Amino acid sequence: METSQYQADIEGEILVGHYIYGHEVNSFKPCGHKYLFWVLGSEEVLDLLAEKYSNYVANPYDEVYIKIAGNYLNKASDGFAVDYDGQVQVEKVFLMRKKSNTDCR
Repeated sequence: METSQYQADIEGEILVGHYIYGHEVNSFKPCGHKYLFWVLGSEEVLDLLAEKYSNYVANPYDEVYIKIAGNYLNKASDGFAVDYDGQVQVEKVFLMRKKSNTDCR
């Protein structure tokens, strides 16, 4: 997969923002951006995200704050991901916590 133009918007590969998981939803919105990305990763990483997510949300599709290592990829051409601005390949999850008003400051 090709790295997209969004890669230039970050320093290194540490990304922070909000994550949502649910039926047909697996999305990441980076702090300071309007873009919404479909989340990709190994089975191990995706299982970890889903497991941790369920520990922090009260309702389906609530946002949580995450810090991850990953790379932005171009927009998908098929599947649920086609409705997003691009994709992000998550390599590692550093932090996940409940969303707060002080996120992204």
